[in-house]
Amino acid sequence: MVLLFRLLSLTPKLARAFRDFAVGFAALHADPDAIKKWFESTPQQQQQMLQQQPALNEGLEALFVVFERQMDSQHEVTMLRQQMLRLPAPPDEGY
Repeated sequence: MVLLFRLLSLTPKLARAFRDFAVGFAALHADPDAIKKWFESTPQQQQQMLQQQPALNEGLEALFVVFERQMDSQHEVTMLRQQMLRLPAPPDEGY
């Protein structure tokens, strides 16, 4: 489980993909035929399946928004950290 959260924190796109999968999987209500259809379909068909499903309740939508914001922030911090490491050292520090 910890590995999953580490992978999700690496990139917001991966987090969004996981969210879409989780929402689609939850929306299928563990129907074996629907799950089989989900895995055998193309990504475009999967998006259509998600759009046809009923919307989540407001509490879950709010949690997804917070999760997305946190993943985006972590990604921005990681990118900023990488840019800072590429900057040259000032004359008073370094070699």
